[in-house]
Amino acid sequence: MNLLKTDFAIIGDTDTLTSDFPMDTGEAGMEILADEMVFETPYGQSPVFRLFALDDRQVITCRLQGGALVSDQSEEIRQAFWVLREVGVKRIIAPGCVRGINPLLEAGDIIIPEDYINLPPRSHVFLEGNARLIMEQALCPELRDELVESGRETGEGRIFSRGIYAVNSASPGESPAELSLLKGHADITGHRLCPEVYLARQLGACYAGVYLVAGGSRAVDTSLLNAVVIAAVRNLAAVGNCDCKAIAKEMQRDIYTPGEM
Repeated sequence: MNLLKTDFAIIGDTDTLTSDFPMDTGEAGMEILADEMVFETPYGQSPVFRLFALDDRQVITCRLQGGALVSDQSEEIRQAFWVLREVGVKRIIAPGCVRGINPLLEAGDIIIPEDYINLPPRSHVFLEGNARLIMEQALCPELRDELVESGRETGEGRIFSRGIYAVNSASPGESPAELSLLKGHADITGHRLCPEVYLARQLGACYAGVYLVAGGSRAVDTSLLNAVVIAAVRNLAAVGNCDCKAIAKEMQRDIYTPGEM
């Protein structure tokens, strides 16, 4: 398959990216280069991609299904990351919405977590075969720093530069008791980040998430979140000075059966 080549990707979902993203951000220097792109992968037909120009760089973006308990969510994510690998993506930013656990967080805050807890663990998802993954610095420090800086440059809202994300992809929502259980262990909870972070590590790509704290059932305004994402991609180098690629190369490649240790 003859695919385009690009270094940058923005992978969001239908809760955070509109069908008109990124043009709806109103940022200058953008142009849609290709739209409604669907690719055949070894795991089925991919979700829809869009390619756009941002100043002197090209960026590929995709809206995955929002929410939890989408029956084929893992396969959709695997299809998307197969495409990212084939087009040569090196740096991935994932915007999303989360629920706050830490009482310091308020609706409308933006947080860039440095680590995560996968509760309960989603079934293992690999692009091919199985491998033992090294997940140190799984959320790229360099990408995180750029997101924090871009957020602060907007001059709007509160930006938190660290936090722990409790990924609860098996539940459509958390009860008050479940949130109380997570207090002291995590700052935010949501349905994204795993298995995306595992697949990014297999690609050797830098990966970081930036999240808007949602306020209950109220409508979510993601305009600031998406402005931060665009600003970060605009400033990023195609190749980082981080250890993401080196860590991926060091991973043990032994084939194993998940659950057997």
